[in-house]
Amino acid sequence: MKRGMTRRNLLRGAGVCLALPFLESLAPRRARAGEPGTPKRFLLCAFPNGAPHHWWETAPAFGKTLTGADFKLPRVLEHFAPVKSKMLMISRLGNHTWSKEQNAFLEPSHSRCMAALSTCVDADELGRAAGQDLGEWVGNGVSVDQLIVQKAGPEQATRIPSLQTGLGVKPGFFDGRSYAYNQAVSWKSPREPLKRSVNPKAVFDALINAGAASAPSVPGQTDEQARIEAERRAATEKSVIDAVLADANSLMRKVGTDDRKIVQQYLDALRETEKNVTRIQSTMTPSSLGCSPIGEPGVVPEPPGQQEGLNENDSTEAGEYKHDDHANVMIDLIVMAIQCDVTRVITHMLDDARSEFEYRCIPADVRAKVGLEYREGSSLHYHSCQHGPGNLGTTDEGGRYAVVEESNLDFAAINCWLGQKTAQLAQRLDAIPEGDGTVLDHSVMVYMSEMRTHDHDAYDLPIVLLGGDGVFLNDAHVAYGPLGQDRQLRDLWFTIMNQYYNLGVASFGEDRRGVPNALLEEILR
Repeated sequence: MKRGMTRRNLLRGAGVCLALPFLESLAPRRARAGEPGTPKRFLLCAFPNGAPHHWWETAPAFGKTLTGADFKLPRVLEHFAPVKSKMLMISRLGNHTWSKEQNAFLEPSHSRCMAALSTCVDADELGRAAGQDLGEWVGNGVSVDQLIVQKAGPEQATRIPSLQTGLGVKPGFFDGRSYAYNQAVSWKSPREPLKRSVNPKAVFDALINAGAASAPSVPGQTDEQARIEAERRAATEKSVIDAVLADANSLMRKVGTDDRKIVQQYLDALRETEKNVTRIQSTMTPSSLGCSPIGEPGVVPEPPGQQEGLNENDSTEAGEYKHDDHANVMIDLIVMAIQCDVTRVITHMLDDARSEFEYRCIPADVRAKVGLEYREGSSLHYHSCQHGPGNLGTTDEGGRYAVVEESNLDFAAINCWLGQKTAQLAQRLDAIPEGDGTVLDHSVMVYMSEMRTHDHDAYDLPIVLLGGDGVFLNDAHVAYGPLGQDRQLRDLWFTIMNQYYNLGVASFGEDRRGVPNALLEEILR
């Protein structure tokens, strides 16, 4: 090990290339001083089916902004309280740019809206223009995350250019469209959707093996020997920690006391993650979820069939599948990927579009947040809950959209649980010191849905932004105007790419009315 090495150092041994967390002892001088060069990260955490009316219960009136103590978290987002000071809610942004009509309700809404979430392009219109059968067509724009990967420059390059993860173990119907639109929000090119991986073992293997191709070989070991050793380790269930232990002990002798603690804590946490990954992966059905290790996720394959997969408490040979455990280990893996700088761009689908999953995993305290009495074993079927009681209008009532009918509490409880998991991820990132702040400070993390609420409208999307490295307002809720005076989601992605990443993007997404992109000035510091 040498001083002046970058954050992308590796522990090596027995076919394993394990990335290290940031260590002050090994950091270049300019990184220690907090000068420019700090990694920039983008995380998109997407959830389907919209949000209940509770999401907007503390929203400012149209065209207004609330900050500091005046900015109150709605009950479904109360789990974000520990990071509220680094949080920005944005209301009245729509993603109906593909339509010349005011009415944004366009079927098939689930697949069409999810396809447009990160591209702001109407995939159906592309298929029609190409003269294709829309049931077989797979096409879209390039997504915001992939434009960041392609344009951010070599200083932001990582061993895995981007990572696609998710929790959708019970695919929904596809609305007569390709599987891609329900299970991918990342599009590398107009014809290349990148499928999310829901299998924690596949993600773990990808992160552990990410450096193998570019890293120096283990002394005296050929690539083929490394491959054989990796297969032998997997067959004997030998921990990756054991495989790199000698290299780790050597490192410990060369770094300072504080960094030794960081390395030991990291190895302990990694060992625990590895145990959890193996345990949870064993309760998932390999045939329907896919178990092969991934490098960069590939193009979405057509599925074996719709609605194949698991629900909470479904029994497998290894025991019952637990969705909360699955969600927690995926958080561990995302934190690991970012902390070790294996990737800086992640899209995480908290569930697939038009989800048919039964949320039996939601505990009493989360249900109590929205006033739902605990009913042990109740299913909370996601798509059915979305179509249960609840409706928001399009008319102005006191500077807000009228609540025509309050959302059912089952739907609110699911939304609250999804927020809890995302808040846990944000807090984990905020607990990692980096330079003059934390990893969360040096990231743009977006938590949002592809549609508004029960009615499937694609305007006034529920959106939260965290971090932003001083570029964006924090501890605030910004609301734009009502339908017809609102702003577009495409302008949020345009603003992130140009103000946070300084990419000089001239245009993003579509607006068939011919309206050009413009910065969302109100959300900038």
